Amino acid sequence: MGKTAELKKLIKAQLQTIPGETYHKSAPEDAVYPYKCFTLKNVTFTDSRDDFDLTVDVWCRGANKLVADDTADQVEKLFRNVNLPQKTILPTFYRDSRTNVDDPDKSLQHIQLHFYVQLYEMEE
Repeated sequence: MGKTAELKKLIKAQLQTIPGETYHKSAPEDAVYPYKCFTLKNVTFTDSRDDFDLTVDVWCRGANKLVADDTADQVEKLFRNVNLPQKTILPTFYRDSRTNVDDPDKSLQHIQLHFYVQLYEMEE
């Protein structure tokens, strides 16, 4: 498995420790709230590592905004200045930003979090 696939697998496994399903890029139409979607949006290559922008979207439905905030807090805690070494990759995660996103459907709460990921590969 390649480095990007390994990183996606790790991110999904981490996010699945928080209540609600986890999806890569987008959720199916019949997804049950709350849920989380993640995307690796950009990658910058340096001589020694790859730098990724990880975006995590938290989606909840209902008037109680505490569920969305609590889920976002848990996501923040997961990826707050943490090293998560794996067999073939050595990623380090840093918080970047958190934004409440207005949705035309006022019953939806949407919080978007951005993280900076420095990814090193194990030398063979």
